[in-house]
Amino acid sequence: MRRSFKIRKDVVLMVLALALSLVTWTQLAGTHVKADEIQAKVNVDPDSLLLKEEGYGKWMTACIGLPEGYEVDSIDVSSVTINVLGVSVPVLKHSIQGNTLMVKFDRAYVVSVLWSMTQHMSPHVKQEVAFQVSGQLFDGPAFEGSDTVSVFYTHL
Repeated sequence: MRRSFKIRKDVVLMVLALALSLVTWTQLAGTHVKADEIQAKVNVDPDSLLLKEEGYGKWMTACIGLPEGYEVDSIDVSSVTINVLGVSVPVLKHSIQGNTLMVKFDRAYVVSVLWSMTQHMSPHVKQEVAFQVSGQLFDGPAFEGSDTVSVFYTHL
């Protein structure tokens, strides 16, 4: 006697959503700050990304603020990276505005890293992705901070 199984779409979507939640939880659990690191305030723009074939815009921007007692002009900009899904992306441009360091990353490269995530996503589903920014001060201490970006994938 042969049995056939019918795959239910809602069950598949639920399993995918649970798997993506586990990936996100694992990312967030891995973003702890070491005792000797400075906790930086980080704001990544844009706040959301739609993954599509073209038209990304040129930059991802991270604004970095350090706690009282530290100055952003003491950051070694060549050491600053943004980590996306385990891939470190270097800074291409930077400027200082007050006590905020604004760094820019190649948006197309960041999106290409995020495309690897789409094989685990259902179309039209939003996924929160942790973007971790880290670097070094000229006088030694490291800093780290993170922000979350909503990533949308639309299957064309």
